[in-house]
Amino acid sequence: MALPINEVPRYTCKLPSTNEVIKYRPFLVKEEKVLLMAIESNDENEISQAVINTVQSCVENDVDVSKLPIFDFEYLYLRIRAKSVGEVVKLKLKCPDDEKQIVEYELNLDDVKVTKPEGVSPEIEFEPGYGVVLQYPTIKSFKGDVSKTELSFDIVKDCIKSIYKGSDVFDRNNISDKELDDYVNSLTQKQYRQIMKFFDTMPKIEHIIKYKNPKTNKDFTLTLNGTNDFF
Repeated sequence: MALPINEVPRYTCKLPSTNEVIKYRPFLVKEEKVLLMAIESNDENEISQAVINTVQSCVENDVDVSKLPIFDFEYLYLRIRAKSVGEVVKLKLKCPDDEKQIVEYELNLDDVKVTKPEGVSPEIEFEPGYGVVLQYPTIKSFKGDVSKTELSFDIVKDCIKSIYKGSDVFDRNNISDKELDDYVNSLTQKQYRQIMKFFDTMPKIEHIIKYKNPKTNKDFTLTLNGTNDFF
């Protein structure tokens, strides 16, 4: 007699960037095992790849999750994680006025949203008729084996979609890595800061927690950003 087929529930959510409806399932024991083994390795690249593989396995749409904007990917991961392990995460928060005082806080992951600032344009104009068009970084943009300076530089390169000057438009697909390296290195500090402002103001996973020190009755606010802050 054959064993019964295990029925896995299905869920849906909308990607913050496009409102595309994504169908997904919780991750299974075999996928959680891979995640835990990756975490135990302390290898950031291995952990990142394990998370990508898990999310990809759980999504039923024909979409390459590694190419999603990072905030879409993180939002999708949180939804999958919530349905797999549980919506409520128990956090232990320190009180700034008394480092020994710990407040236990239950966070419902369903309450975590993506904040999307208004008025942010992917087109960065250095001067009239000259600038770059950017795209949001993906999880692949964040490499774990480089310095913060190298990472910042690499993300800028990864996210340049095109460069334009007058009627000339240079698509990234037609630009060699060497040419792009030389171009980014030739930017002025002002131009580079203009580009970095795009990343500083892009949509992100964010949640504000308000809590109180039970001994002193002082109120505190903690802002969580990115999936690492939630676990």
